[in-house]
Amino acid sequence: MRIFPRRLWLVAALALVLGGCAPTSIMRDGVEVPYEQAASEDLDRARRLVEKRDLAGSQQALERFVAELQYSRQLDQARFLLAEVYEARGQRERAAMTWEKLVREQNSSPLALEASIRSAETFLELGRPELAMRALRRAPVRAAKVDDRVRVFRLRADAARAAGDYEETVRALAFTRRDVEDDETRREVDLEVQELVQGRLRNSELQAVLRGLPRGPVHDAVLLELAARSLSEGANGDALDYLDRLPVTLRPAEDARRKQLRRLALSTVRSGAFTLGLALPLSGPYKTFGQSVLRGVVAGLDLYGDQPTPIQVVVRDTEGDPDRIPAIMSDLLSREVHAIVGPMRSVVAEQAIPYADRAGVPILSPAPREDLSSLSPYYFRLGLGATEQVEVLADYAERIAKKRTFAILYPRDDYGRRFKNRFWDVMEERGWRIVGVEGYTPGAVDVQEEINRLVGLSYANPAERRRSAERDSLRKRHNQNRERLSSPELTGLPPYVDFDAIFIPDTAERAALILPQLRFFDITGVAVLGTNDWKNEKLLEIGGLEARGALFSAAFFADSNTPETRAFSDSYRAQFGIAPDLSAAVGYDAALLLRSTSCAPQSTEH
Repeated sequence: MRIFPRRLWLVAALALVLGGCAPTSIMRDGVEVPYEQAASEDLDRARRLVEKRDLAGSQQALERFVAELQYSRQLDQARFLLAEVYEARGQRERAAMTWEKLVREQNSSPLALEASIRSAETFLELGRPELAMRALRRAPVRAAKVDDRVRVFRLRADAARAAGDYEETVRALAFTRRDVEDDETRREVDLEVQELVQGRLRNSELQAVLRGLPRGPVHDAVLLELAARSLSEGANGDALDYLDRLPVTLRPAEDARRKQLRRLALSTVRSGAFTLGLALPLSGPYKTFGQSVLRGVVAGLDLYGDQPTPIQVVVRDTEGDPDRIPAIMSDLLSREVHAIVGPMRSVVAEQAIPYADRAGVPILSPAPREDLSSLSPYYFRLGLGATEQVEVLADYAERIAKKRTFAILYPRDDYGRRFKNRFWDVMEERGWRIVGVEGYTPGAVDVQEEINRLVGLSYANPAERRRSAERDSLRKRHNQNRERLSSPELTGLPPYVDFDAIFIPDTAERAALILPQLRFFDITGVAVLGTNDWKNEKLLEIGGLEARGALFSAAFFADSNTPETRAFSDSYRAQFGIAPDLSAAVGYDAALLLRSTSCAPQSTEH
């Protein structure tokens, strides 16, 4: 997918403004014809060809219209019909992009709403939900009829869900629920919202969703879920705050749940000793990581210091083996632990979650898989997620690198889509532009075709390709061909590198293979952005000079000059004689998070 730069038509538009007005006539077969008359005749001719099933001829006529009559009042009709012709001829991606361009450039057209819906439906069927979401974001729904608004918001929910963006899914369902009039459809939406709110979204995501919801049943469902989770975590005051924000009148089921939660919040009193369970790989192939987390917890609780935190710690060795989890979790829960740090491996954590969920005991895990959070409201992932990493990159781009336009090149897997979606949303929220987005097959070594599309080379017409080839040939002897190269025929041609930075959310090894391919397509002088996974020596080993200057987020840097990190690193080195790593920092953070809830005499049991 290529979001074309607008500089070419902006130049043309500026020329017309300076000239005083839009064209009043155009040449047709050597005869000067009034501009709109030519547009009407061309459009009628294309329609007749469609009626005769001459789709190839109609396509040719409409493409000529769009190229030559860009200032016609009938351009929206020509674009819409051209998209329908593309679709009829099986060129579905071109159809969707043509409808989307109509919405983007002629948003006030009476056809814009239907074009956004048709574009989104087609992109969804093609497996491109991110493009469907983009088309629907521009849909002019404010003045639309109720049925059309429902179609748009229902499509937005489907596209967001397909893209793995559950926050946006809930928002879109809330607007669908607000406008829909059919009781059966309302019940279906309510069930879908219940599944997402209770099973997919974490507390922070629910709070973010809440800020963008219209008042109504979905808003109430989110408040009730946040109240229930706060109560389960012992935050009775927060639970009462959420309950107080509910409307006076609720549906019977929601009202009964509110009364039950309020009774619990007012009657439950937390008491007794705080016991922390540690389920870490202290032996076996993952022992290095587990031991590092344990040292971080010890440092965070100051267990061997002069003033240790009053907390009881029960340590169990998972050996990194999921088969050990049933016995370990049963043991920890029988000791009435209040929270568990670990397990570390995703496959082991996945086995532990059901036990903690049934007992209502929070798990704080360094396991990297983000989807584990959807399995239980008691599961909390430690470390940086996609949103946090993207925010760091955005801050750097804004304050230091001064970047404002971005492209995204991502693998079409869960990791790539998640980072792509968050990067896109964060940058648009800050008012910056995403001018190009392309996905590639996960693990691919050669992504030249995707880069081709990113810079517009794949969408060039035959004439542009010929001129581009001539330009590239002349560039080999630039000084001798300088005059020809500066001619209008050879300027403004692809590749269009109209972005300041490019974001590639992939591993260090994969990114290092992609970076040299960017230079081949003249993508030079732009910032290259990556994720925490780029903090790997492979980036320089494989990427070489192409990796110099790459920017990426890092979950932890032991030699940071920030006072908190320096104090932690110095203390850790003093206690253990080595520098802390990411696992140690995770253990330390978990300990600090739990210190405020500790209330019992300290002891440690192995």
